[in-house]
Amino acid sequence: MLRTIRRPFGASRPSVSGRALRRFIHRPKLDDPIHVLGVGNLGKYIAHSPMKQASKPVILLFHRPSLDIEWQSAGCGIQCITDSVLDKRSGFRVEVLPPSSPSSSNESSQKGSFEPIKYLIVATKTYMTTSALELVKGRLDSKSSILFLQNGMGTMDKASAEIFPDPESRPAYWAGICSAGVYSIGPFTIVHAGRGPLKVGLMEGNSGCFMDKRDAASTQDGMIERLSQAGVLETTVLTSAEIKEAQLQKLVVNAIINPLTAIFRCQNGQLLDNPTRFALMKLLINETGPIVRALLHRPSDLFSDLNLLDLVLTVAHKTGANTSSMLQDVQVGQRTEIDYINGYVVAQGTRLGLPNTHSATIVRLVKEQQVVQDQHVAALFPIGEIL
Repeated sequence: MLRTIRRPFGASRPSVSGRALRRFIHRPKLDDPIHVLGVGNLGKYIAHSPMKQASKPVILLFHRPSLDIEWQSAGCGIQCITDSVLDKRSGFRVEVLPPSSPSSSNESSQKGSFEPIKYLIVATKTYMTTSALELVKGRLDSKSSILFLQNGMGTMDKASAEIFPDPESRPAYWAGICSAGVYSIGPFTIVHAGRGPLKVGLMEGNSGCFMDKRDAASTQDGMIERLSQAGVLETTVLTSAEIKEAQLQKLVVNAIINPLTAIFRCQNGQLLDNPTRFALMKLLINETGPIVRALLHRPSDLFSDLNLLDLVLTVAHKTGANTSSMLQDVQVGQRTEIDYINGYVVAQGTRLGLPNTHSATIVRLVKEQQVVQDQHVAALFPIGEIL
């Protein structure tokens, strides 16, 4: 459900910048297409859901030509299986975005291809964000909105520095966190294995204003309304402070479970029944906690070391039989997203002057694709005082 809080008639508005006011002074156009950049599990899931509204197009942006071949082989549609029921959606437009001399696929060759982009969902791997945005940056401006649906943190800062350095022409940034369970069984076939809400929030800073509860509803745009109308997504609009808290909570969970399952080559639940691994989890929480607390807009008991550890343990228990995305990447020799998870913790700790040595060691071990045996942990980390 879309959660909004309405202002009583005649109530005063908090002041916002002229740029922010110009962006949101008109009601959003719901018929503007949503472009989806990144068609991994989450990208396919998010693209599939709004297609119930067939008159409101979704455009898939392919960053490599081979995706178009896979798309044609899949019958030009996305299949989503929920509770053994298959739901295929077609009617998508697609555009192929090669690095140079942009050309479109057969389905997107009609007039209007490569027009300006009003609404963009970025669901690429974090390390591909800026290179992917580079392909479409000329089609985005201050009237555009970008929803970042990715693991980790730091991609928005990098996009601002490298792709949209001018705040006046920069698109609005929305952060999104989707907790639904989704996995692929084919190039354009996904299984919706577990329900979970989509939390979105307009980020502070790029629009020149801090979004409180009253403004969270009034500044939502057509993309967010479209996503809220796709009931399966269970979309909730959060304030800037709330979405930042949600991002940091997810960051902590990912910074513990993902890399530890990668270096121990184990499922999530196998972190819980091993005293050595449990001690390492506590050690990392003790180091990560002060860093994320320093990044909050406001103090919160949710971010005490004890509550963060409880959060991590709860997620590890609920997903005990799962193989983390980072371990999956390591197993097939692909690049991981460690730079935007533990690497982000290290960068922020360094910036704030807070200890981050253990997180830096984790980053190194994952990048080197090291396999750590339990008996060797004490030589790498000072867990003796925790055991």
